[in-house]
Amino acid sequence: MTDPVYTRYSLAELTAHLVSLLERRRLAFSEWNAETEAALEAEAAGALTEAHAGFVELADDAPYWERTHRALTTVALPRYFALAKAQHALEHSAYGAWRNGDLISRVAYAAIGLVSGIIVVRTAIPDWLEPLPIALFLVGPLLPDFQAWLGRRRYAKALSRLVDDMAQEQRDAREYQPLGIAPVTETDVETGKSQSERPGSTRSG
Repeated sequence: MTDPVYTRYSLAELTAHLVSLLERRRLAFSEWNAETEAALEAEAAGALTEAHAGFVELADDAPYWERTHRALTTVALPRYFALAKAQHALEHSAYGAWRNGDLISRVAYAAIGLVSGIIVVRTAIPDWLEPLPIALFLVGPLLPDFQAWLGRRRYAKALSRLVDDMAQEQRDAREYQPLGIAPVTETDVETGKSQSERPGSTRSG
C-alpha cells in the first residue's frame, strides 16, 4: 500500500521499530533469563498497544491491524528473541575470545608474534612467510576486538534480514487473494465499502 498511513504502520516499519526499542532495552540486562525475556515481551506489548492507538486514529481498518499484529507476535518477535538470546550470550563471553580478550591474552598474542619472528630470522623459510610473525605481533593484541566487530556485524545483518523478511511476507500476503475475493484498496477503506460491494467480488448463496 502506498498510503502514508500504511507505510508508517507497515509490517517492516513496525518490526524495525520494535527491534530498535528492544535492543536498547536488552543492553540493560546483565544476563538472559526468564525475567529478561518477560520484561522485553512486556516492552513489545506496550509498544504495539501504543502503535495500535496511533493507527486507529488515522485509519479504520481492523482486519489490516489484526493481520499485522499477528505477524509481529507470531513471527517477527519470536525470531528476534532467538537472535537476541544468542547475541546476548556471545556478548557476555566476549564473542569466544581467549580469556575474554583480557590484557594477558593480548600480551600473549604479541609475545607469540615476537617469538615467531625470532624463529623466522634464525631458520630458512619461504620469503612469503616472513611477514606473518610481524603481523601477529602488531595485530595480535587487537584480535579480541576484531572478533567482537565480526560478531556485532553478523548480528546487525541478521536483524536487517528479519526486517526485510517481514517486508517480503507482507508483500506476499498482499499479492495472495482467494478466488472470488477482490483486493482491498485504500479507496475501499476510505469509502467504507464492504466485501460484497467491491468490483470483482462474488456473493455466496
